[in-house]
Amino acid sequence: MRKAFVLVFLLLLLQGCAREDQKNLVFSGESEHWTGKLEVYRIGDKAEERLTLQYKPNERLTVPIDFSYSFFGGSHSTKGYSIKNNKIVDRSFSTFPSLPKSEEIPIHVEWAGKKEDVLLKSK
Repeated sequence: MRKAFVLVFLLLLLQGCAREDQKNLVFSGESEHWTGKLEVYRIGDKAEERLTLQYKPNERLTVPIDFSYSFFGGSHSTKGYSIKNNKIVDRSFSTFPSLPKSEEIPIHVEWAGKKEDVLLKSK
């Protein structure tokens, strides 16, 4: 009986660790002009994705921004985003993606006739 209890306890503990591992995922990276961070928070069977892009140069960026990214669970694209304080914070909701922690997420950014890719990696 005691062995069965210990076995059940260990299985529940391992299952809880696996769920926690998939609950909050953070990917970050930078390129010449941008730093980026994508956070995925699990809310039941749904997920909130929060993308933050920060323009690195000191000059104020006032032009509309287009950006897109894709990953194992889906993709997201925005055109004509009005940037504030050289920062983009974009939120979306979706079905919870099962992202592998080792996945790399490329973000394609276009602004003022320039294009750049920011590669985000798991933290």
